[in-house]
Amino acid sequence: MSFLTERQKKNLNLAILGYLEDNGFTETAKHFKQDTELENETGTPQILSRKWNSVMRLQKKTLQLEKQVQKLEEDLSHTSLGKKQETRKDAIPTQPARYTFQGHIAPVVSIAYHPVYTLLASVSDDAKIKIWDYETGEYQRTLGGHTDSIQDVVFSHDGKLLASSSADLSIKIWDTISGWENTKTLIGHEHNISGLCFMPGSSHLLSCSRDTTIKMWEISTGYCVKTFEGHDEWVRQIDVNPEGTLLASCSNDQNCKLWDISSGKCTATLRGHKNAIECVCFAPESVNKFIAKYEQSEKKQKNQNLQVETTTKYVATGSRDRMIRIWNILTNQCVFELKGHDNWVRSIFFHPIGKFLISCSDDRSIKVWDLSTKRCVKTIESAHEHFIQTIKWNPTFPQMSSGSVDGTIKVWDCK
Repeated sequence: MSFLTERQKKNLNLAILGYLEDNGFTETAKHFKQDTELENETGTPQILSRKWNSVMRLQKKTLQLEKQVQKLEEDLSHTSLGKKQETRKDAIPTQPARYTFQGHIAPVVSIAYHPVYTLLASVSDDAKIKIWDYETGEYQRTLGGHTDSIQDVVFSHDGKLLASSSADLSIKIWDTISGWENTKTLIGHEHNISGLCFMPGSSHLLSCSRDTTIKMWEISTGYCVKTFEGHDEWVRQIDVNPEGTLLASCSNDQNCKLWDISSGKCTATLRGHKNAIECVCFAPESVNKFIAKYEQSEKKQKNQNLQVETTTKYVATGSRDRMIRIWNILTNQCVFELKGHDNWVRSIFFHPIGKFLISCSDDRSIKVWDLSTKRCVKTIESAHEHFIQTIKWNPTFPQMSSGSVDGTIKVWDCK
């Protein structure tokens, strides 16, 4: 039983006839013409050979794809195992780096993990956003639109939006669902926009700038709905607590400020660093048990201005004075310092289990600090060939990434 149409049958017979004629099978071709009623037709030259070569190439490609599928299935099983292990033990960065992404032609300033998919975004002084697949190690795409150095990049909590801020005085919102389209451009700051942070729920975005202000934007309208003023110099970075009630900011004025987001008022100013503060990060609730034992026993004066609910008790800051400070936001006191970097501390984050804080520096190292002992338990020396400007933790997999002035992004598995 044939599944070919009459036209397809004729074309196949002509191809066979052409093959017989091309290869000198004259008598066979003569009989074939009679049997297929093609006495008045001329065979199609070389078509059968070309089709055969195409089939062989497709078969080879199919075998290659089958091998890739098998490898991906194996990697997926390892990934699932890794996630289970991460819940049972501490996972910290290990050498060597799993991948090194190259593509930017200027320093990498910031990176961000997608909360759902295996995607990593990076931004650079080359005014480009690049998207990478951290599972396969492949480059995905480049987003263009900014006209000057991009200072920060963040995904919304649901992963549907990407926000980028630039020295061109704009913030751009990108729709990750509909082809990474630039859906909005937010204008209002008067100088470099150095930091971004989505509010829980992703309906609002916070930004900080060299113009010394912090602004809150309503994503749906693109309007600035609130401005926080109080710093005397460039506001370098911001962070929001999990409840979305408190905002922390750090500045070149050497101060870290806490803000009541609802009222827009500054509730505390944390002083102690001896140089500009580059980074700030709220601690998750899991940190509390590791730091509480270092609190002084005498009764502290509580911050009377802090009238919001928060599970967060601590905030960390990293400075150009090479120090990392851990602060109690209920008493406004520095609990302890972490000393060990030989140059500016550029970026910090708390490990999700709460025991560790991880930092990077212009000394080109990445350090892992055990908060229960206040000691550095691991250092990756010369992690990059130049200053390390940013590090981020993967929210879905025990992994960390770093970005450097050398123009590269490195992906580090954690074990």
